Amino acid sequence: MPSLPEAVDLKYGDECPDAQVTEVACVALTLKRSGRQRLPSVLILSECDIEEAGDEEEVEKKCEGVRELDLSRNKLKEWDEVFKILRHLPCLGFLNLSFNSFETPIPEPSAVVGLSNLTRLVLNGTELPWRDIHILLENAPKVEELHICKNGYKKVEATKKQYPTVSRVHFNNNPSSNWTEIEALGEMFPCLEVLILAECPLSALCREELYCEKFPNLKYLSLNCTKISDWDSVDLVNWFPKLSELRLQQCPLYESYKDEERRQLTIARLWRIQRLNGGALITPEERENAERAFIRHYMNEEVRPRRYDELIHQHGELDPLVEVSLQPEKEVDVTVRYNDTVLHKKLSVYSRVLDLKKELEPEIGLPANKMRVFYHDKGVEFGVAYTPEELKINSKQLYTKNVRSGDEFIIYSKV
Repeated sequence: MPSLPEAVDLKYGDECPDAQVTEVACVALTLKRSGRQRLPSVLILSECDIEEAGDEEEVEKKCEGVRELDLSRNKLKEWDEVFKILRHLPCLGFLNLSFNSFETPIPEPSAVVGLSNLTRLVLNGTELPWRDIHILLENAPKVEELHICKNGYKKVEATKKQYPTVSRVHFNNNPSSNWTEIEALGEMFPCLEVLILAECPLSALCREELYCEKFPNLKYLSLNCTKISDWDSVDLVNWFPKLSELRLQQCPLYESYKDEERRQLTIARLWRIQRLNGGALITPEERENAERAFIRHYMNEEVRPRRYDELIHQHGELDPLVEVSLQPEKEVDVTVRYNDTVLHKKLSVYSRVLDLKKELEPEIGLPANKMRVFYHDKGVEFGVAYTPEELKINSKQLYTKNVRSGDEFIIYSKV
């Protein structure tokens, strides 16, 4: 297994030509004034099979100036090897150790080095015990963003220690199903502004009276792909005093609703939310339309949500909308006249003129090739009478003439 310096050489090469510094951080360059190889400030060594730090002088030499380090999906097992690397990266602001399998816990808090300037820490898929998470955070006084996804956490083990610098926590895909565990995150991170809980099996939110206490600064919440199944949990989102953006998709609650319905019913319940499921801000017009749709949705229900009365007070009683279908009829009831014969037929609007002729052959006793067919638009919808029009093209389908129920066809025999 390669050490970190060996992995650097394999990926970036032993000798790097002179290169101009750009904003693309994957360019290695040689500083002529020192004669030493210098790597980009963003060092990506994911999936390089790194198991150890290697020679620390080489680490210091090769990683001078590195500010972001990605060591995800390597073979690191011992924390001592990690700290041998970190002690030579005094400017490190970002560290990704995701999907390394540490076999032993951090030996003691005093062993932790190199985290004093860290602002982003990614520990997804490491399954670290909470003790190690707390030790790392206690030694990283500037961390603002923490990723602890896919770590198998059913419970959140909080301590009396709080981490006020942390404002963003990614907790995706952990098996925590009880909201009280999520409240423990609020206790640990009192200044939390962003909380991602996507793919956690949460079935409900609860304990509304604690939201102001536990999450006083929360502005963004993701509940995508959770097990939320009732509108009561959606109503509880209103108790986060500063929440302005919510993501709530692919939940059991929405399975029986169409896209427009679920969006309108959700917006109408959440008066603080300014952005729902990404996209543009909710406009005043969209909110008013959603609230009116909400009233009409529940107006005939025996049991109505509390929000219904609040919106009635705001908008007043509404008349139900008259449903007008703009889709053409697929089948129409028409009258067919031939001399003194009058037939009432149900026809598919996709029938051709030739199909109509063949259907009428046995009923009026006239071969299809001897028929002249005139279509008479009776103007049923608009009260306007039109002159009958002969249909001369056998392949023409009836819908192309906008045939509607109540219209008629007149048959004449060719001379």
